Amino acid sequence: MKILHLYHDLLNLYGEYGNVVVLKKHLEDQGLEVELVLKTINDDFDFDDYDFIYCGSGSESKTLKALEDLLKRKESLLKAINHNKLFLFTGSAMELLGEKINEKEALNIVPIKSTFTDKRYTGDVIASNPEIGEVVGFINKCSIISQNEDIKLFDYIFKQKGINDNKYEGYKYKNVYGTHIIGPILVKNPNFMGLIVKQLVGDKYQEIKYSFEEDSYKVTLNALKERNK
Repeated sequence: MKILHLYHDLLNLYGEYGNVVVLKKHLEDQGLEVELVLKTINDDFDFDDYDFIYCGSGSESKTLKALEDLLKRKESLLKAINHNKLFLFTGSAMELLGEKINEKEALNIVPIKSTFTDKRYTGDVIASNPEIGEVVGFINKCSIISQNEDIKLFDYIFKQKGINDNKYEGYKYKNVYGTHIIGPILVKNPNFMGLIVKQLVGDKYQEIKYSFEEDSYKVTLNALKERNK
């Protein structure tokens, strides 16, 4: 099993590397040998060589720098998507696959557009997905996303007043998950982590309980729900 952490040195805010570190441990607990590979701008690689591709959050300028490199790799990226490789892009990285970022042509793979604003949207959230359940996390962005509801990943259940841009959050396109929710999202949400692990392991998946992860998730979820009363 091979995990690619893309632009690990460029899009590395908020400890989002924790998503792949903990995912690697969960996959190893399933009995798999897992290789975590770090790649960045100008490195030579093929997306199709990896089972899971992760990219995290960065500043607006670094996100645009990553876009310049990723545009050169569009053919390789599309091939991996069409071969049902699994992707998770969090924070500003989710915008890379859209049609435009602030009027700059992006990869034009997922039908979204992002526009930078002078306002920064920050705060805790609870969101839900029928397959995943409720997730908790934090949003810190200065962009507004325009997209159709049919590719949404989450519906908001609770969001702090500082987040007033969209009715729903993130996207799911084929095997690509994109979300502005950070935390890191897989670390804070055992159900989402479990879904990713199941998809990667397949028929040999074993149910393993991580009580400390479940307890931490429940404490955060209950605290946010109390705040929303």
